Amino acid sequence: MIIDVAALTNRVLALLIEPAKTWRIIGNEPDSGRLLVTRYVLLLGSVAAVFSFLGGLLGGNGFVFSLVFAVVRLGVAVGSVWLMGLLINAMAPSFGTVRNDNAAFKLMAYASTPVWVAGLLAVIPQLSILAVLLGVGYSLYLFHVGCPIVLRTPESRTWGYAFASVGAWFGIMLVASLILYALVALLFAPAAILGAAVGNLPAT
Repeated sequence: MIIDVAALTNRVLALLIEPAKTWRIIGNEPDSGRLLVTRYVLLLGSVAAVFSFLGGLLGGNGFVFSLVFAVVRLGVAVGSVWLMGLLINAMAPSFGTVRNDNAAFKLMAYASTPVWVAGLLAVIPQLSILAVLLGVGYSLYLFHVGCPIVLRTPESRTWGYAFASVGAWFGIMLVASLILYALVALLFAPAAILGAAVGNLPAT
């Protein structure tokens, strides 16, 4: 797969700067929503994972732990967006919206953009929480703007749909990340501690 970096960058910037105009363009594109999850989300999530890895190193978590957790976070990123595409489509009738599998995946894939962009701040461990809040907050707004354009959701129902969807997504990512962080720490922290102990032994 050839990656058009310029096109990817332009799409990201357009969504962040001119969301309404960009959603109208997206709404008319024939792209497969499911393919966007494994292409667009995977690419942006990979960039965020690299910065997460660097942040882990700067935070003193060690090379192996930082690398494994960055890969795990990437899996959570792609998996959670895929799951939300299904959930958004399933919830559609509750918000006066006709189910449309392709549109639901397309909406979620692009609405997740701010989270991956804010993930660049993960290179500075102290800013991780702020990055998450900024990313999720703007994703909420993007979802709200994109709902009536991509899913034809009534204007009066868009904020409710956005809060339900992005709130569920945030919950899924948070719980999955905490559980996986604990598992990765359980697997790799003992080795790190043993290595440190061996390194501190007096030379004979």
